Amino acid sequence: MARHPVLTDALLDAALGPEAEPDPKARSPRFFHRPLYERLTRAHPASPYLLWAGPIAACLAFGTAAHDPPRLLLLLAVGWLVWTFVEYWLHRGFFHLAPTTPARRVTSFIVHRHHHVAPNDRDRLVATPLYSGGLALLLLGLYGLIAGPDARWPLLAGTLLGYLAYERAHHLAHHGRPRTALGRALRRRHLRHHFADRGLDFGISSPLWDLVFRTYSKRHAPEDRPDRPCPP
Repeated sequence: MARHPVLTDALLDAALGPEAEPDPKARSPRFFHRPLYERLTRAHPASPYLLWAGPIAACLAFGTAAHDPPRLLLLLAVGWLVWTFVEYWLHRGFFHLAPTTPARRVTSFIVHRHHHVAPNDRDRLVATPLYSGGLALLLLGLYGLIAGPDARWPLLAGTLLGYLAYERAHHLAHHGRPRTALGRALRRRHLRHHFADRGLDFGISSPLWDLVFRTYSKRHAPEDRPDRPCPP
């Protein structure tokens, strides 16, 4: 008989048991008994681009109608910069919230710790539409309150472009071989976060806020060595 009416035994064992070492070949456990709930925790790697290409185009159209090109580009850049800040603090402050109680341990495993156990699980690599959509709506509301109804659209467009850059950098870190020096550097930093010290290197698409808040690591993990290639 299942130990919980909603959560699977496999999830409870993984979340409440000893912390497992990261395994590039592992797959995260099933979270929920109900197929619909479980489906909401998984997303195809292409889903962020399919979901947000249209809204980004619409935001750019609204922004072009309300702003001249220099101001439009400035707002896009500010929106992208905001994304890097949000990315950093979501990862550091929420995803790595200390699991000090059983409820927190289960919640933190569902939110993020499963990714450290099974870092290359393709079904749980990108944000789900429910998660990214809720965050986008929240930021749109904040932009409207802070910058006004006209500026909110290009700000959101910049943020969403930054978000897609994050998803691309994250995917390449786990399932690619970046060809640019920047891409390789970002990949090394993210794999250090997974395999050397998960208390550092929280930025994935940019090291900016790690440098600002002194969580940037120069330590070399075994995966950085030429004789120990990073997991595929």
